[in-house]
Amino acid sequence: MEYDQRIANEHKWSQRATTYDQKRFDYFRMMQRELITTSRIPSPPTFLDLGCGTGWAVCYVAKQFEGNGRFVGVDLANGMIERAKNNAEGVANTEFYQASADDLPFGEGSFETVICSNSFHHYPDPVKALREVRRVLRQNGRIHILDVTADDLFIRWIDASVRTREKEHVRFYSTQEYIDLFAQSGLLHIRSSQVKIWYPLKIHIAEKDNTHES
Repeated sequence: MEYDQRIANEHKWSQRATTYDQKRFDYFRMMQRELITTSRIPSPPTFLDLGCGTGWAVCYVAKQFEGNGRFVGVDLANGMIERAKNNAEGVANTEFYQASADDLPFGEGSFETVICSNSFHHYPDPVKALREVRRVLRQNGRIHILDVTADDLFIRWIDASVRTREKEHVRFYSTQEYIDLFAQSGLLHIRSSQVKIWYPLKIHIAEKDNTHES
């Protein structure tokens, strides 16, 4: 059930918050850096990271723009948010909120850029989450999702295997499924591309376009 998955995710990732910044997880930072680079964030940024974890991406972007803009992270896990706030001490114009991706505490048109790295497969209601993203995006604002993408039988087998072991795992989606999810939520799919050598990671980009109403 959706409620159980939310509870499981909050518990799991709050527990992991104390170790998430260890060097052994540097490969996550490499992926996030690639995602941020391809996002081509406009200046001054209004930037939101869904499933922000301990806030690395938010702080990284804020430092790139020397604090000129608004840099926000949300995460379901309170432990991650507390850690993110500590990590962001002294980094200007950063904000962190404990919130679900499908119930964002922001007004309409608050952000130009939204990213989501390696967390979309945990969302119990992906269409509801994307509709929330669409709501908080400005006209022609974009969401950039980086995640394992189930475009072949091997990854679909892994996905099914993980689902039997981890109740907090919802599912990996194929490229076509991302296109369909974007369409269902009123977002315009722009492109999907593989992340360099990191098979099977892809970046899926969609835009808020008022000519494509949900």
